[in-house]
Amino acid sequence: MSKNQNTHTHSLPKFKPEGEFAKALKVRVNEYFKENNLSKHCNTEMVLKTAFYLILMFGVYFTLLFGPFTGIGLLGLALLLGIVSGLIGFNVGHDAIHGGYSSKKWVNNLLGQTFTAFGAYAENWRFTHNQCHHTFTSIPGADGDYTPAPILRFHEDTAWRPIHRFQHLYVWFLYSIFTIEWVLVRDLKQLRKKEHLIYKKPKLKKWAMTKLVIAKLIYYANVFLWPALLLDIPWWGVPVGFLVMQAGLGLTLSLVFQLGHMVEDMPKDWPDENNQLDQTYMEHQCSTAVNFNTTSWMVSWMTGGLNTQIEHHLFPNICSIHYRKLGPIVKQTAAEFGVAYREYPTWPKTVASHYRLLRSLGQQIA
Repeated sequence: MSKNQNTHTHSLPKFKPEGEFAKALKVRVNEYFKENNLSKHCNTEMVLKTAFYLILMFGVYFTLLFGPFTGIGLLGLALLLGIVSGLIGFNVGHDAIHGGYSSKKWVNNLLGQTFTAFGAYAENWRFTHNQCHHTFTSIPGADGDYTPAPILRFHEDTAWRPIHRFQHLYVWFLYSIFTIEWVLVRDLKQLRKKEHLIYKKPKLKKWAMTKLVIAKLIYYANVFLWPALLLDIPWWGVPVGFLVMQAGLGLTLSLVFQLGHMVEDMPKDWPDENNQLDQTYMEHQCSTAVNFNTTSWMVSWMTGGLNTQIEHHLFPNICSIHYRKLGPIVKQTAAEFGVAYREYPTWPKTVASHYRLLRSLGQQIA
């Protein structure tokens, strides 16, 4: 039985018990917050950033509906709306759904609903992302982000197809359209399923389907109904604008999330025939994530701290506004204990590495 097949059982992979690295790192991170008298949740900067992105999103949306723009101008605003929706997801919804934004559950639940800004459903994301992706990161069959459609080959354990030779070229188009299926049908399908990959899903909460339908209807009204009623454009202008918006959203999400794990020379920690992993949980998170532009305040502000992917995977319940300060602590501790810690100096170099990885995986196996 191959490793990939093994992960498709309901027996979850097992990590080694945590050792001295995890103990030392947790102590040092806790000391940082205690010595600086800081909360692990949002601070004033985070609140201001949230307000900035929410105002920006509403500003772009209402300018699109009521501004003086036509034709190319409207398409430009649709593209910008998609990009800003992605930034809202990074900087507000993502932290909230992880429970890192606030110590108050109701605040996290409220801000988690900003995911509806780009048509996603927070409850589905909480399960597929927080539990599936964050637990068994980059393990085929256990991490949905690492188990793509057959047209893509993200790791060597996926059967090679002739079309994969060109995946480094067409993947950018796929990234630009993947959110269309997400906002139209994926959430409904996922909510109704009793299983996801190797996981048995928790019992469906009361009113979950009703809440999903309401969230989707609000989203569809915002992207289809109001533009059709308020804009003086041909009927086909609305779906074209929707596609342009999704292109901005899809590329924004992909060119941050994918770079955190999908670059060259990433070590593999896949379960053996006994479903045992070679690393502890925290070692696994370090070895399967990569950082970029960690010294840039602006990049951190735009990506919601997802450029510090290692710190995020180690401490997903800590607000992302703190990750830049935690980075040196994590890096030093990892070096002391011989734990992997990989980073790229710039975003373009990380994109280039992602491109080369896809090109390499697309070559025919000898």
